[in-house]
Amino acid sequence: MLEEVRKKINKVDEQLLKLISERVELGKEVALAKKGEDNIYFRPDREQEVLNRIQEINPGVLENGRVLNIFREIMSATLDIQHSLKIGYLGPAGSFTHQAAVKKFGHSLSLHLCKNFDDVFDLVQKKECNYGIIPIENSTEGIVNATLDSLLKYDLNIISEVHLTIHNNLLSYAKSFNEIQKIYSHPQALGQCRNWIQTNLKHAEILEVASTSYAAQMVSESKKSDSAAISPALASVIYKLPIVAANIEDYSKNYTRFIIISSETARPAKFNRTSIIFSISDKPGSLIETLKPVMEAGINMTSIESRPSRSKAADYFFYVDLLGHSDQEPLKSTLAKIADKTPFFRILGSYPVDQDLS
Repeated sequence: MLEEVRKKINKVDEQLLKLISERVELGKEVALAKKGEDNIYFRPDREQEVLNRIQEINPGVLENGRVLNIFREIMSATLDIQHSLKIGYLGPAGSFTHQAAVKKFGHSLSLHLCKNFDDVFDLVQKKECNYGIIPIENSTEGIVNATLDSLLKYDLNIISEVHLTIHNNLLSYAKSFNEIQKIYSHPQALGQCRNWIQTNLKHAEILEVASTSYAAQMVSESKKSDSAAISPALASVIYKLPIVAANIEDYSKNYTRFIIISSETARPAKFNRTSIIFSISDKPGSLIETLKPVMEAGINMTSIESRPSRSKAADYFFYVDLLGHSDQEPLKSTLAKIADKTPFFRILGSYPVDQDLS
């Protein structure tokens, strides 16, 4: 009986391999066709179309998240064969951004480790990386200000996004919480675990570092049991640092939205988001008046943040996310009305909405 089942599995494996090879060959034909067009190989709109269709026809033996992981890897391998692409991400290895990059682009593409946010933007601006991936918003701690500042500083576009469920872990050589005197992590991760730290490690000194994986690397290399890092589980594996406490985030539904930046632009997909930045006149009611066209057009505004312009006191830039694509109505004409009302206006990107919150 078992032997017969194994024979059937082998036959199915042969069929799968044949079909995957056939799909890759079709991908090569697509690559040849693109050489006569725009030479853009990563198409977020097409990616959304394919993954949405896969979910619609999924018979349900495997849940959608697992099926999507399989097809992402197939698409990743195909894309790598079409054209060798390099993705810049905030490292070191094992960071949440590293995990988001793998979720978005799969394991086949080349991932380039960057030291900080500006490093990611700079490499993409110089075309040393085709794309960059950085966090922009966390469901617990809100917007990532460093990303907003870099979006204003560099002339790049947001072309896609990816959501990643975040589980923070306490990594240390310590045998008990009482041994731990210092906790290292990125400010966002520390904020996501604020209540847990206050309850369990109130005595410990909090030290902010550039990334969660860098925190794990530091503690691992120090070999000291009085230090701990708040990091992803992957960092525990990479840096061989034991998990003392798992899933210590204050809210179980904790996720981060990451954006993909590029010199390219994204075509309209079925579901789109547009990010803009603008300044306003220094007079009462300016912000309400500026955003009035959004309300009149019935457009959903999903986010608004302000950042100091750093040029003069009480002067701010406003970052806004709107549903829709800047090339399509009613958003296209709405953005034109906003631009007419502001001293400074820029579209940061129109891109497909990631509907996978796994």
